[in-house]
Amino acid sequence: MQEGEGEEATMQYRRLTLGAAVLTTLLMGGVAQAGTSGSSDLDDGQTDGHGDAVVVEMFDYAYHPAELEVEVGTTVRWVSEEKRTSHDIYFPDEDMGSPRLFPEESWERTFEEPGTYEYHCRPHEDRDMDGVIHVVAADDAE
Repeated sequence: MQEGEGEEATMQYRRLTLGAAVLTTLLMGGVAQAGTSGSSDLDDGQTDGHGDAVVVEMFDYAYHPAELEVEVGTTVRWVSEEKRTSHDIYFPDEDMGSPRLFPEESWERTFEEPGTYEYHCRPHEDRDMDGVIHVVAADDAE
């Protein structure tokens, strides 16, 4: 081995190690940022731009917004923004609803008939986790 080759190899190893550390830090920062969804960029009840569903977020053991008015044919998407618990959306008058939704999971329903659709979270009924969707004909919408 010639003089200086060992030193060059050590420098290359240090650069590679530093580069790997920087890359790991950047990637982990991106994962952490992607995983923080305590609240989205959407205002409550706003459409999401992906199929124009109206979004209802679930966090702090509540639906946000808890009451919503939509036109017939509107899809509502419930999104769990909780960190450690799950919720569901249950319509007792129809005996139907979603499976339990864990953090970052979602469920959708399209409302085809005018009416008032009350719902609640079965696992958290004791916490008054309730919501209501008022579905109106297009010409009745405010």
